[in-house]
Amino acid sequence: MVLISSNLLNVRHPIAYSSVRVSNECPTIFSSNFQLPTAKNNVSPITHSATPLVVEEPHQAISFLLDRSKRYTLEESKQLHSYIVKLGSSPNIYFINTLIHLYAVDGHLVDARKLFDKMSHRDVVSWTTLVDGYAKFGKMGDAKDLFDSMLERNVVSWNVMISGYGKCGDVEAARQLFDQMPERDIVSWNTLISSYVWNGFSEEAFEMFRDAIIENVLPNKVTFLSILPAVADLGCAFRGGYVHTLIFKTGIDVDGVLCSALVDMYCKCDCLEMAFQLFASNPARRNVASWNPMLAGLVRCNSFEKALDLFRTMQLQNVEPDYVTMIAILPAIANLGAVGIGKWVHSYTQRKKIRVNATLGSALVDMYSKCGCIELSLQVFTMVEHKTIELWNAMVAGLAINGQGKDAIELFYQMCVANLEIDDRSFAAVLNACSHSGLVDDGLEFFAAMKDVYKISPKIQHYGCIVDLLGRAGKLEEAKDLICNNMLIKPDTVIWKSLLGACKIHGNVKIGEFAASHLIELDPSDSSSYVLMSSIYDAAGQLNDAIMMRKMMNEAGIRKEPGFSLIESGGVVHKFFVADKSHPRSEEIYTMLDEMGSKLKSIGYVPNTKLVLFDIDEVEKEAAIYNHSEKLAIAFGLIDSVNGAPLHIVKNIRMCSDCHDFMKLVSDIYNREIVIRDQRRFHHFRSGKCSCMDYW
Repeated sequence: MVLISSNLLNVRHPIAYSSVRVSNECPTIFSSNFQLPTAKNNVSPITHSATPLVVEEPHQAISFLLDRSKRYTLEESKQLHSYIVKLGSSPNIYFINTLIHLYAVDGHLVDARKLFDKMSHRDVVSWTTLVDGYAKFGKMGDAKDLFDSMLERNVVSWNVMISGYGKCGDVEAARQLFDQMPERDIVSWNTLISSYVWNGFSEEAFEMFRDAIIENVLPNKVTFLSILPAVADLGCAFRGGYVHTLIFKTGIDVDGVLCSALVDMYCKCDCLEMAFQLFASNPARRNVASWNPMLAGLVRCNSFEKALDLFRTMQLQNVEPDYVTMIAILPAIANLGAVGIGKWVHSYTQRKKIRVNATLGSALVDMYSKCGCIELSLQVFTMVEHKTIELWNAMVAGLAINGQGKDAIELFYQMCVANLEIDDRSFAAVLNACSHSGLVDDGLEFFAAMKDVYKISPKIQHYGCIVDLLGRAGKLEEAKDLICNNMLIKPDTVIWKSLLGACKIHGNVKIGEFAASHLIELDPSDSSSYVLMSSIYDAAGQLNDAIMMRKMMNEAGIRKEPGFSLIESGGVVHKFFVADKSHPRSEEIYTMLDEMGSKLKSIGYVPNTKLVLFDIDEVEKEAAIYNHSEKLAIAFGLIDSVNGAPLHIVKNIRMCSDCHDFMKLVSDIYNREIVIRDQRRFHHFRSGKCSCMDYW
């Protein structure tokens, strides 16, 4: 989001001289007593880049100077000025105003002020030019003093001050000036709207936009480019449609830039269909900037597979991804666990020499971590030179979800030693590390330090980590007491589900019933509460209660969320459902599955058919257990990858205990590392063991 300065919207150069034209026929730019020297004796070479700039006549100096605002350095401008002074000429107000402008935009405000103070005559442009320079560099005290001293002000002067206050975050002062203006133009409205948006006051920005319409101010393209980010931030599709309609009514050409802004707005308002329509009609489809908002919008709406498809289409149409594209697509790759594509993206940044700064580094660390490649995450983290708190947090979180709790804690301590500003996300990451690794005492100490030492109020995710931590340790009464008596915010479904999951692991029916009742009350349509409680009853031998729970679920019309598993191979993400036979290599997959089953049974594996809730015979139950989506994905991985290659799988729901036992044995028999990310956590299966230590 770019704050639009009023003088940038003014086409006059540099502040208000649209009528000034300088050429060989216009020596009047200097005072009347100026005598033209002969070209032969007064040639002044001005060095510019590789070629010298030769000034043969003083009136050429002003021509070059005006042009310098785009092409020449400040030092060259000084040489031009010095040359004119040496000739004894007295450049008039147009020349001095232009030179003040060039000093000011390069930050040489002291020099600009000296020139201003030496002027025998000043006009409104002289004053406004210097005010603009002060405002651009945040010196609003000096800008205000100068502004208050002006005997004559024009609308540009006011706009410059409003823009300056907006950039400095003082929107109240900007609004006060706006209200005091004797007259306003569209730039005035645009500048204040932009100031509100820049400082996060989206609602106020929209109110200002609406006031402009009510006062019959005709909005222009800049107005719409200013207000669309505010509508996107508010996520209000109705307001977005209103703005879109006004664009058509005003007859403004929807070019590539405006179209991309509309796409971004509709995506952030969850109107993907409309966003796609606009994207398809974008006249700048060859421009990567038109693709990035659509990619980011799909990722934001969790349409990760569509985002990946669009990313491929982009390359097929010879549109080269840029830095923004990388930031947009990496979360999609992370969520799909498509590590092969992620490695390609990382390699692409290296080939194209895209600098991996802290922001891109954080995205890469997050991607590799969520794909279970923690070593690659650490390599990226080490490589980034200027590390931000976001990058440190991403690395601690990556170690946490991959079960490397002690390493995560060590890195957290390094953050503290580095005097970084530890925030709530830092503590969420380190508490998650303690939770995943069963480090109860460490977790409780960090939680206390967060509140008492760092004065950070716990959020729902922090409480969730502590509930999970206590539940893992079997301290279910303490977890229940925390939820009921010590949480400063209302517990959500994640909190109660964490407690219910712990009750399933430890076989606590009483607290399980307590948690399930609250979970069902908060979200009656969530199947997991019924399924988990039914499993707790089954394990406790309370078969009638288990049947009753399943009956309640069926009568309420609640269906268990369909489980699916994703595995990436050859740049393609393959998706499997339970008993899925839609894959082109389905016959080979089921042949491999039978082979796996035979090998596992030969060493004592027995399918846990108690997990099947349907009233069917034992043979059918065993078949149902064998056909779980992650087993199909593993079978495909074994036939489609080279021997010894690790297999990475993403599952949308919690992995059942039978699949967990199955994966441990497969990792041992087939000598493969298997990494599965389910709804709860990461599982790294190696040599018959899992990193979660059988708690998930």
